[in-house]
Amino acid sequence: MTSVEVRYLKINFDEILKKLRGYAKSKSKIPGVRAIVLTGSLAKRSYTGTSDADILVIADSVPARVLDRYELFAEKKIPIDVEPRVYTTEEFISRARRGDRFALESLEIGIPLHGKRFFKDLRESLLV
Repeated sequence: MTSVEVRYLKINFDEILKKLRGYAKSKSKIPGVRAIVLTGSLAKRSYTGTSDADILVIADSVPARVLDRYELFAEKKIPIDVEPRVYTTEEFISRARRGDRFALESLEIGIPLHGKRFFKDLRESLLV
């Protein structure tokens, strides 16, 4: 006879949000950062115990290579995987205008962790 053990992983949303606000505060010191926004399942509050933190970063002074951008905004000290997607303002606006799903969803449900006013203005100008 065999037995199976089932574990339910839980995320404490308030604790994770507090850690992500600290992440945003530290990453906002990188030159050119205009907004850091929580999006994805955490922002929708449809997360599971294995969810990661989808993060939109809008920054105008970032490396050209996607991997270099990722490395700049990755974070290992938080108890959840942080998945940053980093765009310049121009790149993000272009993606939103082309109907990019990630860009539009971020505008609709995103929780700004840094650059609230900038993100609010961007949201208002792009979601018509």
